[in-house]
Amino acid sequence: MEYKGIIVTGTSGSGKSTVVSKLCEKFDIFLRVQSTTTRGKRNDDEPDAYVYLSKEEFSDLEKEGKFIITSTYRGEKYGIKVEDFEKITRNGKVPVMVLTPEATNQLDKNSQMKDKFMIIFLDASDKTLNKRLKERGEDPDTAQIQREMDRKYKDEMWERENCPIYCIKNENTSIDDIIDLIYYLYEYRNTGGLLSKKLIELMIKCGMLLENAEIDNIQGSSYDLRLGNEYFHNGLIKTLDDQEPFITLNPGDYAIVSSLETANFPKDIAGKFDLSVGLFCRGIILSNGPQVDPGFKGKLFCLLFNSSNRKIQLKLKQHYATIEFLKLFEPTKPYKGKYQNKENIMEYLPEKAEASAINVLWKDVEELKKIKWYERTLPLIIAIFGWIIAIIAIIIALRK
Repeated sequence: MEYKGIIVTGTSGSGKSTVVSKLCEKFDIFLRVQSTTTRGKRNDDEPDAYVYLSKEEFSDLEKEGKFIITSTYRGEKYGIKVEDFEKITRNGKVPVMVLTPEATNQLDKNSQMKDKFMIIFLDASDKTLNKRLKERGEDPDTAQIQREMDRKYKDEMWERENCPIYCIKNENTSIDDIIDLIYYLYEYRNTGGLLSKKLIELMIKCGMLLENAEIDNIQGSSYDLRLGNEYFHNGLIKTLDDQEPFITLNPGDYAIVSSLETANFPKDIAGKFDLSVGLFCRGIILSNGPQVDPGFKGKLFCLLFNSSNRKIQLKLKQHYATIEFLKLFEPTKPYKGKYQNKENIMEYLPEKAEASAINVLWKDVEELKKIKWYERTLPLIIAIFGWIIAIIAIIIALRK
């Protein structure tokens, strides 16, 4: 997709201005569009990031139609002037705007501006955001209501089919990783194909693709999934831990297993995962489809079937499957199926599942093997003897 520029938005305290400043400093193709506001200057404001106006001055410009977009945030007015935006584009730079989530949402609803900007939504945990706001002298409690509204606007944009929004978690994340990711997302905006190791790593570090992931498990163009704690076996939901770290699959047996990682896919990334070669060579088969749709969030579950003639053990946290990530040429409608946001196998199972028919048959054969030969053949001998007596009796009767 071709974009008019980039919008960086997010919750208060998520580091929007810092990220944009570092982005434009490191990559000279980007230039921040100066914002206009009625709020007072803060100590942490980046140089030349804002033009500070009175409410009367701001209102006059608004009446004259000088702004691309305006919004009110926590009682103060914010806006981007048309002339400031166009000046950057005339100089051949990519405009980067810092907007409130409400203003971003309004702009993306505009028929002329819809889907024209790559949107980066920055966020962090409430605990982290409250700490940052307190450090700059703001009351975190008063920001909570606004924070909930900001996330609501983000959810609205997420639900729109072609809205190009990426949600980045600025928790304990390196600013360099965040700005590198934004650069690559923009650089490859019209590109599709498998994600490389570099992009997988940046996305995971920024809270995308997979949560609770291990960076060392990233390969050249894939990630090695680890066996999670929860699994379903022989009609029961069970849990692996340090005391009981193994799943034992008998011949013909199956288990529904979960990944240790949790998926968190952007709207332009799909995934495919398949069984590790090591388990396949031992006789394990992955029985369900490996497709992960764009926008999917939740645990990755799959059914593992033991097709061999011997017991196979699976260990907690072992590499059991490999997932690849495929970038679409443009964002699409996010996944909204029944498995969205499912974290537990109980929510995943449609109904109670019994042991497989093959497994039951295998057990019957094993039980039959335990019976001595004469115990197995005695009923047959008695039956044959009975048939012989009956035949002799019929012959005798016919001769009379």
